[in-house]
Amino acid sequence: MVAEKETLSLNKCPDKLPKRTKLLAQQPLPGHQPHALVSEGFTVKAMMKNSVVRGPPAAGAFKERPTKPTAFRKFYERGDFPIALEHDSKGNKIAWKFDVPAQHLR
Repeated sequence: MVAEKETLSLNKCPDKLPKRTKLLAQQPLPGHQPHALVSEGFTVKAMMKNSVVRGPPAAGAFKERPTKPTAFRKFYERGDFPIALEHDSKGNKIAWKFDVPAQHLR
């Protein structure tokens, strides 16, 4: 009977109901902070508990680099070759600056 009276009184007064609290994720104690041991791969430290293996450094294989001028470009810009470019609607063609006989090309 006593238990029934308590439940009846709680239903009549909602202010007296116990407040619900949200469940929070469990936090580690402030005095004990687990720290990760950073080590290089393939060492004894890498196999320890709480260790994090550092990745390899960037090799720069995909980094864009300026192209070096070729020997042909150096000689062409300097004017050593007796050729010129013909700009045509179909594209660019190489033209000789003087007539070259066909027998010399063989």
